[in-house]
Amino acid sequence: MTPLRFWIIGALLLVVLLAVGGSTVISMREVSGRLEADLAADGERAMASLRAELEQAASGLDSELERIVDPRGAPARTFLSGGAAARYLWAAGRLEPGRVDLVKVLDPDATILTSGHWPATLGARDGGIVTYQRDLGSLVAVVDEPTPAGSSPSLQRWAAGRWGSVEVVAGVGHLVEEGLHRREGVVVGVVGRFLDADALERMRARLGVDVFGLCRGDDGACLVARRSDLELDEAALDLRSPTAMERLSLRSIELGHGAPAPALVVGFDRAPIEAVRAGIRRRAIGVGSASALLALLVGLFLARGIVRPVEALAGTAGQLADGDLAARVPIPESRVAEVQDLVGAFNSMAEDIEASQLRLVQAERVAAWREIARGLAHELKNPLTPILGAMDVLRKARKLDRPDFDEILHEQASAVVDEVMRLKQLSDSFAQFARLPDPVPEELDLGSLVDGVVALYTTGDEGVQVVRDFAGPSRAVADRAQLQTVVTNLVKNALEAMDHEGTLTLRLAPASDGRVELRVEDSGPGIPAEVRDRLFTPYFTTKGSRGTGLGLAMAHRIVLEHGGTIEVDEAAGGGAAFVIRLPVEGRAAAPPTP
Repeated sequence: MTPLRFWIIGALLLVVLLAVGGSTVISMREVSGRLEADLAADGERAMASLRAELEQAASGLDSELERIVDPRGAPARTFLSGGAAARYLWAAGRLEPGRVDLVKVLDPDATILTSGHWPATLGARDGGIVTYQRDLGSLVAVVDEPTPAGSSPSLQRWAAGRWGSVEVVAGVGHLVEEGLHRREGVVVGVVGRFLDADALERMRARLGVDVFGLCRGDDGACLVARRSDLELDEAALDLRSPTAMERLSLRSIELGHGAPAPALVVGFDRAPIEAVRAGIRRRAIGVGSASALLALLVGLFLARGIVRPVEALAGTAGQLADGDLAARVPIPESRVAEVQDLVGAFNSMAEDIEASQLRLVQAERVAAWREIARGLAHELKNPLTPILGAMDVLRKARKLDRPDFDEILHEQASAVVDEVMRLKQLSDSFAQFARLPDPVPEELDLGSLVDGVVALYTTGDEGVQVVRDFAGPSRAVADRAQLQTVVTNLVKNALEAMDHEGTLTLRLAPASDGRVELRVEDSGPGIPAEVRDRLFTPYFTTKGSRGTGLGLAMAHRIVLEHGGTIEVDEAAGGGAAFVIRLPVEGRAAAPPTP
């Protein structure tokens, strides 16, 4: 998969995942928030109901206590005039299951005077006297009450009073503080309701909660009533454990004394909230998977309808850059109209480039031939002028019948021969430039080739110092003879520019674009900036009559036909520098440029 296809598909998948994930998080927060708020409201409602029921129970038990401690009531008359049987019958008659489950009367020394729920304790000492010496608040207290079947938790209220001629005292704590001892008529009344499993279940049902429990003091035990279909493990049954707090939403009311104090706990199951969250997650996974699959299919469709034409455009653009101006992109079978318009516009541009290139080539050919004709006319004019002058001198000498005519003839003939030889040299150079053979590339050592040329033209020239700076391998692929011609022209030009006195520097190193670079520097006067653009033009020379103006033009053509570049630069010391970059692998020879 190409990078463009990968990014298109990846972007679509990312958008889908972000959309689904974001909506899932928002939905889960909103739903969870509402459910948590509803659960909190249910908890507050249940707590209000529990507090109201406890207050109602306390009110009912206090009504019983008022009858017990009333010095003019039936209990006082029964206890002052009746025996143990009468007291028991009175206490048992006050029991009302579900409202008053226990009634007992104690004296200040904790001796049980009567007990409606356990008559056998008559005359025994009540172990809860320490509890009964504490003041009560507005609610009932949780007290473990002994029964024939064992200890059972109960909700209790108590009060102290005095029967007979002594006024009623508010509580046993006050009796102790005042230093009162057992005397006739001083009693402690205790009433309550048992909190066994059945009682807890009845209260749970009335409160409408999932869990209702009693957690008692330091023993760590919790007596729990729960909804029949609610399953809790042993750790969760301890309503004060982290497991229970994680599974259940709990609230409690502390009753009585101690650290921790006994407490009644109401709770709601959090499993429905977790089930809703799990359902949202499952739906999100399902929707996300389906959306991701859809995004993948859409991405593949877009990749086929868009990426393939774009890849074709990129490939064809590369062909155009490599010089294949006839390259075109096939019109794709895409449903995206913009893609077809893009391909059509690209092909139109390629056709315009090809036509423009043809016109440019023709214009360059005309301009090149015009420049060649101008230069050739100039070069022909130079030797023709002295030839015409020599002929004119000979005619005049002959007309005057000068006695030294033979000498004049010899002198002028020599001048004509010299100029004709110049014409021949010019003709040979032009023919060589116009008919360069096609290059035959081969792998060669560019360093050895440069060393051979430099040695040939600097041997015996003691005024020239040669500096070689060859860094790294110098392998290149080129036509040996033609490349030797290029190096020869550059070295000869450098030596002539220095007038054979100075420093010739040759640098050979890998170029940054993977090609090999040859730099030929001299310490001569350099090349003016205004003529650098014309250096590679045929018949342009800075040597005057000493040059033909074809050497650099020929070097430029050879380097270009090898797929390389040649450019002029300034040397570090102010002289001229010519830089050649050649490929390290061969390429097809370009057609010769006229």
